[in-house]
Amino acid sequence: MATRHSYASIDELRDYLAGTAYSSGWTSDTGILRRIIESASTRIDNYVGMQSFGPRTETHYFDIGSGSLRNTPQLLTPSTDDSQLGGQDFFINAIPLDSWLVSITSVTSYKQTERTSNETLTEGYNEDYWLEPYNTNPKTRLKLNEDTAKSFHSGQGTLAVEGVWGYANDLTAEKTTTGAITTDSEISWGVNDASELSIAQTILVGTEQMYITNISSNTLTVERGVNGTTASTHDAGTSVYGYEYSPVVVQACLDLAKVFFRDRDMGNTLTIGSGAEGITRSDADASSVLATLDEFRNITAYSEVYF
Repeated sequence: MATRHSYASIDELRDYLAGTAYSSGWTSDTGILRRIIESASTRIDNYVGMQSFGPRTETHYFDIGSGSLRNTPQLLTPSTDDSQLGGQDFFINAIPLDSWLVSITSVTSYKQTERTSNETLTEGYNEDYWLEPYNTNPKTRLKLNEDTAKSFHSGQGTLAVEGVWGYANDLTAEKTTTGAITTDSEISWGVNDASELSIAQTILVGTEQMYITNISSNTLTVERGVNGTTASTHDAGTSVYGYEYSPVVVQACLDLAKVFFRDRDMGNTLTIGSGAEGITRSDADASSVLATLDEFRNITAYSEVYF
């Protein structure tokens, strides 16, 4: 599934490239700037491990290890029981998640690979599972409550986790639709004020995410039902929010986009000129920008400390 989250807007990139407020007449490069921002955002997602800093709705499936499935994401703990001959390593009831998780909609544990029966697991104290880390987001691990009577059942794809995946789910100030969106395919509609919205921005209308591809006055043109959400109708006056991302990620996107924008005229040589007068091409510049995101690459279930 394609992720439609761009971490900077067309307007932000124009301001950044200009060094001051850009001319209101700078409109001819909209398509080029949008592609550059999307490319920079995709490069960021890939660098941090095919993650997304914005939310997307998906169901992820996990193998539960037993026998030939021992090499699964389920945590493997060495046996310390010396009293038994031939003691084997054993699995503990915790699953490192394969992506950052904002919130869970449902957890289903199928009792065998064939999925002929299943049970639903519920989060919380006196329930079935916990999400870890307890006190920070995003979540990176799902662990069975030690008191639950339910289980992870061995097999292929036997654990299904439906939820909102991504680093965060932060929203900007509210706008509203000026008229009803009467079909699930309508791509142009109005808002009361589009001044703080921009092309290449993801917005939330009701429970549907949309991606802005054009703005004319207060009329938006969008892609419908992006990031795993479902296109639907919306009443007049429905709230419209934009998504916000970590300032570090926004700056990295702008820095990368600036490098890509500059590359249009620089060819493929690593350095133009020589000595102190040489101009470094994007390979080194892009690597330096991406290195500012290393802190996010370490946010996994494996970054926890065990005693």
